[in-house]
Amino acid sequence: MGGRPRHHTSGSHVILVDTSAWIEYLRATGSPADRHVTGLVRRNGYGVTDVVAAELATGARTTADLARIRGIADSGVFYPVRPLFDYEVAADLYRTCREEGSQPRSLADCLVAAVAINNDLQVLAVDRDFEVIAARSELRLVSL
Repeated sequence: MGGRPRHHTSGSHVILVDTSAWIEYLRATGSPADRHVTGLVRRNGYGVTDVVAAELATGARTTADLARIRGIADSGVFYPVRPLFDYEVAADLYRTCREEGSQPRSLADCLVAAVAINNDLQVLAVDRDFEVIAARSELRLVSL
């Protein structure tokens, strides 16, 4: 986003944090997701992907908000979306869920899930789309 995010290394225990969980953290809600993200931030144990970084940046209301969000994105372990590969998996996830009667509300959530699946990461999210996707795929969610 603005600096140099750390790229992933094999063997590290990183959790990919979805936008929904970051919102809990940024609003300091005190929720289980907020507390879990706080712990991940303290130990630099979180992953970021392009989609989440973009969603967070679009929600910034002030220059200070944007700077804080960029700091979060730049300090995490970066898992870039791999064109075609991750998009194809995301589309498959979306179609599978739709065919089984539980269409996700957001293709972006399917893309975050695809990045997590393809990098063998758990996702921390407070969004029912991820539960729908996880029930129909190899996606692993952090239990809150």
